[in-house]
Amino acid sequence: MKKLVLKAGIIVFSMFLGTFDADAQQFESAQDSIRCLRNYSLYVEYYRQGDIDRALPYWRIMFDEYPDFSRNIYIHGEAMMNELLEEAEDPERRAELLDSAMLLFDRRIEYMGDELNVYGRKGIFFLRHNDVIEEAGPGYEALEKAIEHGNMTAPVLTLYMHVTVAKFHAGLLENEKVINTYLDLTERIDRTLDATDNDNLFEARDYVEELFADSGAADCDAIIDIFTVRVEESPDDENLISMVNELLDDGNCTDSDLYYYTTERLHELDPSARSAMGLARMYRNIDDYDRVIEFIYEAIELEEDNSNRSRYYLELAEIANRRENNPQKVREYARMAIDNDESNGQAYMLIGHIYIEASDCFDGDFESQTRFWAAVDQFIMAKNADPSIASQADKFIEAYEARFPDSETLFFHGYEVGQAYTVGCWINERTTIRAR
Repeated sequence: MKKLVLKAGIIVFSMFLGTFDADAQQFESAQDSIRCLRNYSLYVEYYRQGDIDRALPYWRIMFDEYPDFSRNIYIHGEAMMNELLEEAEDPERRAELLDSAMLLFDRRIEYMGDELNVYGRKGIFFLRHNDVIEEAGPGYEALEKAIEHGNMTAPVLTLYMHVTVAKFHAGLLENEKVINTYLDLTERIDRTLDATDNDNLFEARDYVEELFADSGAADCDAIIDIFTVRVEESPDDENLISMVNELLDDGNCTDSDLYYYTTERLHELDPSARSAMGLARMYRNIDDYDRVIEFIYEAIELEEDNSNRSRYYLELAEIANRRENNPQKVREYARMAIDNDESNGQAYMLIGHIYIEASDCFDGDFESQTRFWAAVDQFIMAKNADPSIASQADKFIEAYEARFPDSETLFFHGYEVGQAYTVGCWINERTTIRAR
């Protein structure tokens, strides 16, 4: 049989707290009240002396005949059962004691209420004394009831998740139960944390997430099978769609149709430049550049920050440079990037490179060499705009200054250093004549 290993330090019992509820007890006679008080006093005295054997007979009378006399009956009874179980070695005796302890918790709920707390104590108590996962039912069910009643203590939450994962590994639960338990617990924890700070709950959330991540329950097929229909039935439920999207992302299921759908749906429900760029990068992973460009344009429209908009235009320019034989379009995007942020040195660098690549645009060698003047101008503007790329720009400046026309070539074509010159073809840039 598989064993349930409890995380060290998760179980903390408060043994000796309680309140005296004598007003709740209705006595049939004066003798009855004397009998009650006598047995209560005797068991409490022996209990405080640590003499459980002598305390138990009197305690049982209180438990059986005066169950609503005092909360101490249950607090002390829990402590005594715990000690007896710690000492018992015979399996049958342990089973009897554990059954008695479960009855004690049930009776406490019946007469004293406080389901939120007592169900939690019941579940922890059972699982502390029976670590056989196939027999964990009573403890597991008690923890579940505690959580349903609003128990948000770290030991209850983390132990419940721990047992859920252990039962899954033992083949006693389907992975859907693990996933739903994780979602329910994290949602409850997040709601509680929104209302109040609690360091223990932060740690509990981390532990629940760690258990879930290591459980193996959230594989891509399981997530897709479980949530596809739910998402289809509730396409406007932003919380659901966001949760499924996050699960898929965490599970590295980003190549699934469901991931693409939930990502796009989130953008439709709450569009932003950031979500649009997320979609653009998602579609870039599958080389769907029509959708990439579509979402970058949408990001540009939604973006309010000029520096970000400049980056988006530069991405369009780089895509056009790699995928289209249209250098003029590349330059158009790059210039729009510069218009939005003059410090975008990379946009100047890109223009310089497409000028260098324009060798087929010219008829003669001299005309072809003139493109290097225009390119070097762009590299100079790049480093002036963004000093962080100065060394990179200087390397290109040095490399392409060496390819300027020499003085003899300039003289042969009737030009002098320092004259203005307009580079031909589609470049059509005004520059200054220089010799290498």
